[in-house]
Amino acid sequence: MSYHQNFTVTVFCLICCLMPAKSAFVCNFTDCQALFKFKAGIISDPEGQLQDWKEANPFCNWTGITCHQSIQNRVIDLELTNMDLQGSISPFLSNLSLLTKLSLQSNSFHGEIPTTLGVLSQLEYLNMSENKLTGAFPASLHGCQSLKFLDLTTNSLSGVIPEELGWMKNLTFLAISQNNLTGVIPAFLSNLTELTRLELAVNYFTGKIPWELGALTRLEILYLHLNFLEGAIPASLSNCTALREISLIENRISGELPAEMGNKLQNLQKLYFINNNISGRIPVTFSNLSQITLLDLSINYLEGEVPEELGKLKNLEILYLHSNNLVSNSSLSFLTALTNCSFLQKLHLGSCLFAGSLPASIGNLSKDLYYFNLLNNRIRGEIPYSIGNLSGLVTLHLWDNRLDGIIPATFGKLKLLQRLYLGRNKLQGSIPDEMGQMENLGLLDLGNNSITGSIPSSLGNLSQLRYLDLSQNSLSGNIPIKLSQCTLMMQLDLSFNNLQGPLPPEITLLANLDLFLNFSNNNLDGEIPESIGKLVSVQAIDLSVNKFSGLISSSIGSCASLEYLNLSKNMIEGTIPESLKQITYLKVLDLSFNQLTGRVPIWLANASVMQNFNFSYNRLTGEVPSTGRFKNLNGSSLIGNAGLCGGSALMRLQPCVVQKKRRKESLSGDASGDLQKLEQCCLQVLNAGMMCTEENPLRRPPISLLTGELQHTWKEMGFDRLSMAGKESYDFDGV
Repeated sequence: MSYHQNFTVTVFCLICCLMPAKSAFVCNFTDCQALFKFKAGIISDPEGQLQDWKEANPFCNWTGITCHQSIQNRVIDLELTNMDLQGSISPFLSNLSLLTKLSLQSNSFHGEIPTTLGVLSQLEYLNMSENKLTGAFPASLHGCQSLKFLDLTTNSLSGVIPEELGWMKNLTFLAISQNNLTGVIPAFLSNLTELTRLELAVNYFTGKIPWELGALTRLEILYLHLNFLEGAIPASLSNCTALREISLIENRISGELPAEMGNKLQNLQKLYFINNNISGRIPVTFSNLSQITLLDLSINYLEGEVPEELGKLKNLEILYLHSNNLVSNSSLSFLTALTNCSFLQKLHLGSCLFAGSLPASIGNLSKDLYYFNLLNNRIRGEIPYSIGNLSGLVTLHLWDNRLDGIIPATFGKLKLLQRLYLGRNKLQGSIPDEMGQMENLGLLDLGNNSITGSIPSSLGNLSQLRYLDLSQNSLSGNIPIKLSQCTLMMQLDLSFNNLQGPLPPEITLLANLDLFLNFSNNNLDGEIPESIGKLVSVQAIDLSVNKFSGLISSSIGSCASLEYLNLSKNMIEGTIPESLKQITYLKVLDLSFNQLTGRVPIWLANASVMQNFNFSYNRLTGEVPSTGRFKNLNGSSLIGNAGLCGGSALMRLQPCVVQKKRRKESLSGDASGDLQKLEQCCLQVLNAGMMCTEENPLRRPPISLLTGELQHTWKEMGFDRLSMAGKESYDFDGV
């Protein structure tokens, strides 16, 4: 081999030895080193997203890394989103000098945003939203002169918006909502004339909305909600003619709505002004917002009539005007005008001052209308039968008005209806059977009306029914057994009616009943079913002011979730069940005005959860404990039980007595007992007189109950067996 050939082979071998193998990649590039230092700041990577960030693997192949296509080993995109990474953001990211996109949102990065990032002159997109970043808004970011997108929402940044932010004139997207930023919204933001989206919501900004923002003619989204802004809405905002959405929710904005907004904001689709101090009338010019789909002016101080011209808003889907001082004419004609809004889906007009009668034309409202709310107004007259034409309704809220007349049978046509509130009106007549055809109904509130007749069994067909309130009416007849077919029932209130007959045991088999069962203030009789113990989830049971008799079943102790039990003002006998102590969360127990006998349960002394119990006006006897909860108990919970004695001084009960005989017994065997019964009778008569003179009429027991008590004591005393005991003497010493 020639010398020239040997030299060539030698050089070739040397070059091959010096070239690194692909599998032995060495991180000796600036970008690679910057990335390793960034990784070193990450203290937790629970999903192992960065496990391929190793020297053995070229860094351009690492997760989240994109390198330049033509310039070798230069990073242009770092995107690590929604990975639950924890740690701090390395200042060495500033060495990625060709970086155009930095996206670290939806992680748990903490600490401050490195000021060194301001040297990234090529950076166009920066997103660090939804982290735990603190400190001030970095003024150095103004050095990122190419930046167009900046999102720092949902962090804990504090301080004021730095003046340098106004120098970033290429910004089109600026979002710094949900932080702890303070101060005023600076007027220099008007320099950012390329902005299409400005989000400053959920911070602590004060002062007025700068009128200079009207210079942002390309602005499409403006979110300023949940701050402490005050003053009037600047009319200059109407110059932001590209606006599609504007939100001022829950500030302290006052003054009137600028009429100019209605004339100029032809692209506006959503307007949220809820919960401010805006006054005056709704401008008629708002009818020119031809693209608007959502208009929310609720919870303000708007007055006057709703302009009928709003019916021109052909694209309107959601209209919220509730909680204002708005009024109407007697025909509520603006509702007729809204029938032209054929895409209307939600209409909330509650808590205003609307009066007059519902027009039959409401049946012509949009077939897409699924939420219709007129609660707490002054609407009178009958509910139009045309209500049944609103076939898309899911929620209808007419609660607390002055509606009268009968309930239209056409409600039965509303097959999609899930919630129907007709309570606190003056509705009359009976409940139509057709209401049992609303197969999706989950809530029915007819309480506090003047409805008569019986409860229709057809309500048992409502398989989705969870809440039924028929209280405070004049319903009569028996409780339909078929109601037990509503197996999803969670709350059942039939109180304050004239219902009769026994409590169907089947009702107590409603396994999902976990809120309350209220049948109080009726004329129900018979025994309380033993199956009541199967209501293991119910929190409150009220069967007071009825005619229930018999014993309280020991199964009541199985009502493990019970917090409130009221069986007062019935004719229940027997003793207080010991099983009640098994109900761990019982806070209120009212068994007053019954015919219970036996002793006051000793376990109540240590019932730490119990807040109030009432055993007054029964036939309880024996000594009352004076320890535990009884130590500070006054007598109101036990008054009207003549056979009770002892207890603490606060109870003011008679002292317990012990009989001591000094002479040998020479009387007939029952004389001592007869004298005790005579004493008991006198005490009972005295007690009856006290109860009848009770100041509060609600606490006066029925005369029939008192008469029965006295007759019972008289009979037990047995005057025909009373011996002549005058010749013998007995001493009674109080202990």
